[in-house]
Amino acid sequence: MRRHHTRRQFTTVLAVSWIVLVILAAITADLLPLPAYDETLTGPASEGPTLAHPLGTDALGRDVASRVAYGARVSLLVGIGAVLLGLAIGAPLGILAGYRRKLTDAVIMAVNDIALAFPALVFALAVVAFAGASLRNVLIVLGVLGVPAWTRLIRGTTMAFSRREFVLAARLLGARDRRILVREILPNVAVPAASYAFIGMAVVIVAEGSLAFLGLSVQAPTPTWGGLINEGRPMLDTAPHITLAPSVVMFLTVLSFNLVGDRLRARTDVRQSGLEPVRQAPPAAAPSVHVVRQDTLLQVEEMRTHFETERGLVRAVDGVSFTLERGKTLAIVGESGSGKSMLIRSILGLLPGSGVIRSGSVYLDGENLTSYTPQEMRQVLGPRMGTVFQDPMTALNPVRTIGAQVTEPLRVHLGLDRKQARAEAIRLLAQVGLPDPVRALKRYPHELSGGMRQRVTIAMALSCDPDVLFADEPTTALDVTIQDQVLRLIHRLRQERHLAVVLVSHDLAVVRQWADEVIVMYAGKVVERGATAEIFSRTRMPYTEALLQAVPKLGDPPHHRLRVITGRPPDLAALPPGCAFQPRCPYAQERCALEAPPLEEDCACWYPLNVRESHGR
Repeated sequence: MRRHHTRRQFTTVLAVSWIVLVILAAITADLLPLPAYDETLTGPASEGPTLAHPLGTDALGRDVASRVAYGARVSLLVGIGAVLLGLAIGAPLGILAGYRRKLTDAVIMAVNDIALAFPALVFALAVVAFAGASLRNVLIVLGVLGVPAWTRLIRGTTMAFSRREFVLAARLLGARDRRILVREILPNVAVPAASYAFIGMAVVIVAEGSLAFLGLSVQAPTPTWGGLINEGRPMLDTAPHITLAPSVVMFLTVLSFNLVGDRLRARTDVRQSGLEPVRQAPPAAAPSVHVVRQDTLLQVEEMRTHFETERGLVRAVDGVSFTLERGKTLAIVGESGSGKSMLIRSILGLLPGSGVIRSGSVYLDGENLTSYTPQEMRQVLGPRMGTVFQDPMTALNPVRTIGAQVTEPLRVHLGLDRKQARAEAIRLLAQVGLPDPVRALKRYPHELSGGMRQRVTIAMALSCDPDVLFADEPTTALDVTIQDQVLRLIHRLRQERHLAVVLVSHDLAVVRQWADEVIVMYAGKVVERGATAEIFSRTRMPYTEALLQAVPKLGDPPHHRLRVITGRPPDLAALPPGCAFQPRCPYAQERCALEAPPLEEDCACWYPLNVRESHGR
């Protein structure tokens, strides 16, 4: 993996270097120690490469290297100009369609689809032939032809971000649409637009070369790469260098633009970037010597994940430690925003690469995973740690079949061939209770119900026989009967495979039935932990008590007012002094507002409760 990454970086550097070289040659063509591009008889006609003429001469004795350098001006000018023109027209249309939607989107995309229906090259040939072959006409035609593609790209990106939480928050704060578009949408749209611009330049350069080859671009004697290729075509047998020189330069330029565009897209796309490295935070205290417990499969020590934001440091996970034995289920509970899912992502290393500070240690069978490189972690995720995400519809790729997605980890991690992977996929889908697994392999995610999709994600998570299964609220989007089926399935597979399961859930009834141990999180910290029976019968932390009291009970009288936890979770960028739960705690005392309680005897509270004795439970 590391060798592949190094080779890819080296290829990108070569591509960028070539683009820079071509641009410099185009800019400094007048300064190069070469004859003018239209100066005839500078050497023998159709002469091959020599010291005086590095790329030889053409049929009129003109220097080919000089003409190739001058031809770069036309190709680059058309490429850059057409892309900018297409972006200038397509970007506003795409943003308007993606942001306004409804009738505006329908009208713009209907016109856009009609434009896409016309064959681009045929349209360009007709317009240029009618308007006349000139640099301006070619640039305008190719730029206009790129508008539909730009509109679709910008519209899709705008739609993806226009319903994100930060845009909704800006609306709630009263921001005008123009400000939202400029401050919230445009910066996110610019990233994919930049990568597509390089690919678009490559396409335009090829299109201009095709028009020049047909004599419908800039006219002689001004050289263009396509025109040079056309001029040398009759002499391929006697003087192939006349055609090969511009052909090779054009090929390398187009290839370089494509490579840079693809690399830029991969570097800015979360799905392609994989596990991103994060900066390690300096330890708050002297590190303790790690003691590996022989009976422990997963051991997390002082895990911290902080985010650097404009408002300050957000402590999403702040010093969480726990251990998990094989064959056991650990439940992580707490309100939304308490740090449950971020803790799982921190353990798995699935964190964004910018503005994140992570510290702490994760040990799997005594191996320190936090010392692993991203490439090494890719060998752990799947074969040793599997994950079931909350929403199976977003966890599955909508444009790939179930078979393609289930067999992928089998082929990547286990090295199975196509036939073996398909047979194993059928076995896995049958094991998780999916009816007719052979037909299911050919279906797409939208053709399955929510419960069936979740079974597919479980099959994918278990496909490489991991040691630990992370289930991040796996039943949130399912109805009650399907929830029970999925949880029973996970429990059965845990027993059959002797897995360790980390279950993230806000449903305390689910936790009480299926978990062996529970940790309660609040404001990124563990505030109570212990055996499930102990947590539910002898609650000590007031926050845990409040969570339990907020659960509806079947024995409550009709129209009974549900209990709620007063107040709201704290701002993780501006935590209150003392205990984070103190502003909402009915038992808070003066000390609670001054000193933060440590986690002692599995409870972070200065005045722990005995619920059974104090409240008659």
